[in-house]
Amino acid sequence: MIQDDVVVCRNFAGAVDAISFSNKDHPVVLFLGGYPQGTARKFMRALTRKDSYVWMHRSPIVPLVAVLWPRHKAQEFLAWSDDHAKLMTRADDGNAGRWARDTFQEIRVCVPSLVEHPDMVPSVKGGQQARWGKDPQRKALIVAEDGLAYNW
Repeated sequence: MIQDDVVVCRNFAGAVDAISFSNKDHPVVLFLGGYPQGTARKFMRALTRKDSYVWMHRSPIVPLVAVLWPRHKAQEFLAWSDDHAKLMTRADDGNAGRWARDTFQEIRVCVPSLVEHPDMVPSVKGGQQARWGKDPQRKALIVAEDGLAYNW
């Protein structure tokens, strides 16, 4: 699942195939900006070690700009959302974060990101306006030039 305003790296589809093959039981975040900060720090350390993934810290959010969902995890999230409808807000990242915390999900983040989120389009839910790529929290830390150049 990716937002319609992202820019994908070269060979994105092939990289996603490889990631899905090696991550059958965990959602994989394909975009990470500067938040959650603990995960961002792990991401930068993993980048220098040339690790392909980090585990997300427990966080108020799961960044949903681009996430590879195994089918059964997507179904679990949807069922949980139905059962917790009164807790749902318009903040999709926050809803996913609550699900991850409440159900003790293990979520991976690919290193580097496979998409950039230029943040040029205002959100349909309102709230923060588009920042035109100027907010470091809402830009990818590092984006792969070629998604197939990594050992997924």
